[in-house]
Amino acid sequence: VCCRRYLPTLEYEYCPWCPALPATVPIYLRSAMAFNENCYEWWQFAIMPLIAGFVGWGTNVLALEMTFRPIRFVGPELFRIKDQPWGLFGWQGIIPTKAEKMASICFDLMTTKLLDIQEIFNRLRPEKFSEAMEEGVLLLMDEIVNEVAMEYMPGVWKKLPEDVRDEMVIVAHQASPEFLTAFMTDMQKHVDDILDMKQMTVQACVKNKHLMNKIFKECGDKEFTFIRRSGAY
Repeated sequence: VCCRRYLPTLEYEYCPWCPALPATVPIYLRSAMAFNENCYEWWQFAIMPLIAGFVGWGTNVLALEMTFRPIRFVGPELFRIKDQPWGLFGWQGIIPTKAEKMASICFDLMTTKLLDIQEIFNRLRPEKFSEAMEEGVLLLMDEIVNEVAMEYMPGVWKKLPEDVRDEMVIVAHQASPEFLTAFMTDMQKHVDDILDMKQMTVQACVKNKHLMNKIFKECGDKEFTFIRRSGAY
């Protein structure tokens, strides 16, 4: 192939593709000729963006999977910094690793920006609460009365006839609506003293890391989908 095919405006005494090139052949043309000697087929250029897109998509998918998985550390835990997903040999998902810290941050954001726990409890009506708990309390009342009696007066309780025990359970059940109403009213006034909602929430997320992953996946579903697809762009 003659160089005039590519640069027809240039004139040479000898064909530049000849091994004996004249000294006047420019350096850039020598490089072009060397490239042409090892030229690629058109389809090799065509598949380059496809391969690059697949690699980009694959690395993004892998990065997201490593954010959530594995739930527990996989590998010999020879050396590992606390609250870090990586070890000397092994890996744990970033969110499961930092479940305690992330749950604490999420709780603080929700209770300061979105929710007021005291207000939520104040919306509860003690009478409705008592009605809703009635059937559940009935199923547990026998066990509750028996447990309390065996703790505080085991001797007397064992000597009582079965009919008397059943009667006491019925009386306790009849008094339960009034007790539950008073209980909820008192709880609304002292909810912060009775329940440590933050500790309960954090412990639940640390104990059930699948729940923590589910929260993040559902909240960021659109964003994670975009991240996966953007790797191919």
